[in-house]
Amino acid sequence: MSKKTMIDVQDIHFSYPDGLQVLKGLSCSILEGEKVALIGPNGAGKSTFMSHLNGVQLPTSGRISVDGIEISKKSLKDVRRRVGIVFQDPDDQLFCPTVFDDVAFGPLNLGLPRDEIEARVTESLQIVGLEGFEQRSSFHLSFGERKRLALATVLSYRPNVLVFDEPSTNMDPLNRRKLITWLKNSDKTILLCTHDLDIALEVCDRCLVLADGRIIADGPSKDILYDRELLERNKLELPLALMTHELLHGILYASEMDDAHREIISKFLHAHRHAHGPDGHEHVHIHVHPHPHSHMHDRVGEGHSHDLGRDHLHHEGHGNVGVPHTHDDDHDHGADGHRHDHDGPHHHHEGEGSGHNHDDHGHDHTHDHDHEGHRHHDDEPGHDHKHDHGHDK
Repeated sequence: MSKKTMIDVQDIHFSYPDGLQVLKGLSCSILEGEKVALIGPNGAGKSTFMSHLNGVQLPTSGRISVDGIEISKKSLKDVRRRVGIVFQDPDDQLFCPTVFDDVAFGPLNLGLPRDEIEARVTESLQIVGLEGFEQRSSFHLSFGERKRLALATVLSYRPNVLVFDEPSTNMDPLNRRKLITWLKNSDKTILLCTHDLDIALEVCDRCLVLADGRIIADGPSKDILYDRELLERNKLELPLALMTHELLHGILYASEMDDAHREIISKFLHAHRHAHGPDGHEHVHIHVHPHPHSHMHDRVGEGHSHDLGRDHLHHEGHGNVGVPHTHDDDHDHGADGHRHDHDGPHHHHEGEGSGHNHDDHGHDHTHDHDHEGHRHHDDEPGHDHKHDHGHDK
């Protein structure tokens, strides 16, 4: 069953009274339940466009419909029940003496009974993590708390469409993550106007690029937000996650980097793309963790060897990205013909099975060797090994 169109915008133009033309033939449509990012440079007309979606501004020409209702002066009450806008500055939405009064304002104007208003206030404050704040002054809250309160004032009248203007601005990381989680789990139609392209990439499946009063690109977020040329042409940058992935990939494979520094980086950083969902929506995750390997290699074929003067590229589980990493020297390869080639002098082992054969016995020897690209994780480079084989000739 096809979804209905929730927002339908047809060739709208808008000019301010001073003659400044901001919207110049903007058209788009958004389906019920879609999560769409609206991005573009400053001055492109994003805030002006958003103000049209619940009738704060009316187009000079063209037509906008929300849930089948065309926006006009006569339909504003019905439209505003369906569309809630959360502004960038929460103080544009907060004007009552207490938190309770601010959140109750919308339901009160809908003419709901007292018990229903109280239930909606409680529910909305729980969603944004402000339960227990009912009697506090809205203006004594922190900026991040006021941002969440502004969202609660919109949620309380339960609109079908939510429009956010820079929702993550000035939010601390924990509450930003909570907001992202809520947005991803919401079943509402959502339009995010943001310069935070990481939140756009994580939350939204679709992206609109607005420039000079028109939609110049409309497509899957994974296509538009990976398009460096398109973004930079419109004064935007790749999402930080993608920039980090690109930077780390360049660092790890820079030919001029010495093995010691490459090893340090590769111990702590894995970068790989993950595909999610049936549509293969891709996200880039940067994992930072210590990565010691003490795994067993079973059934290794003849001639299997590690040349420890080279990087060992491990592709398994990383798609097409080879991530250099190190192995602890105590791992067991347990197969015939396995060979370790250490670059240090007088340190060549060949043997069958897990044993090592030595031509000389009954001697104590100490030697220095540097396992290039393959050092112990808990030893310093150039460590000493003393071998006492305990055999007399």
